[in-house]
Amino acid sequence: MQNSPLPVLSTQHGSLRLLTLNRADKLNAFTPEMLALLSASIEEALADEATRVIAITGSGAKAFAAGNDIERLVSLDGVAAYRDMVAGQRALLRLHDCAKPTIAMVNGYALGGGFELALACDFIVASTNASFAFPEITLNTMPGWGGTQLAVAKMGLACAKRFVMSGRRFSAQECEAYGFIHGLAAPDELFDAVQSLAATLASYDPFAIEMSKRALNRANELPLSAGLDFEAAQYAVNFSSEGARAGLRQFLERQSARRTARTHLAPVTP
Repeated sequence: MQNSPLPVLSTQHGSLRLLTLNRADKLNAFTPEMLALLSASIEEALADEATRVIAITGSGAKAFAAGNDIERLVSLDGVAAYRDMVAGQRALLRLHDCAKPTIAMVNGYALGGGFELALACDFIVASTNASFAFPEITLNTMPGWGGTQLAVAKMGLACAKRFVMSGRRFSAQECEAYGFIHGLAAPDELFDAVQSLAATLASYDPFAIEMSKRALNRANELPLSAGLDFEAAQYAVNFSSEGARAGLRQFLERQSARRTARTHLAPVTP
């Protein structure tokens, strides 16, 4: 008997860890096992010092992820459904708050929980044939893995209401105009676009990236005065790191070198 394929695949590409949802025959719809393995794969990537950026995509050409598996979901009672939603929220909150930058590489449909997964990432880079939707309202239900909260945080209240309460599918081009997609690429150029963004993120000090991400995330959760206090505290913590000290010294050294070069190039007055 052949072993069943893993529902999440993990591959390393330099400093980028790519996690691939591997259930293409079901449009990468989530099962509890798939969600658990995704969470474990994220933890492994976070523990790996060589991994500086985490990207998530879906297998096959059709879907990033089509959300929760409806065939399984319909069999749940209210208590089981609540627990399912809490498990999804915890996994996506961990992704949202994790120390390393994350990229959703959306290669097709991002529906329901798949859309929530993408919104939980720091960046969304989408194929030109990708589309996004919260179809739950058409099933007389609503997003439950943090979609209402993440949508408001990432696109604003008015736009979030349009997505959640209309149930309709939006093209990647429309979503880019709404401001929560950070890049579009042709399908055969999508991974290159993600690698380019990952290379930029990986080129910066990881602790500075982590502190910046924490401060930015709290901006959606705290009043302005409390957010400013949090930002100042994060700045002070980062400022005490050797990476910050080295960055400041390197800046001063470059400035000094430029001044010296200008002095040597200046014309001599007779």
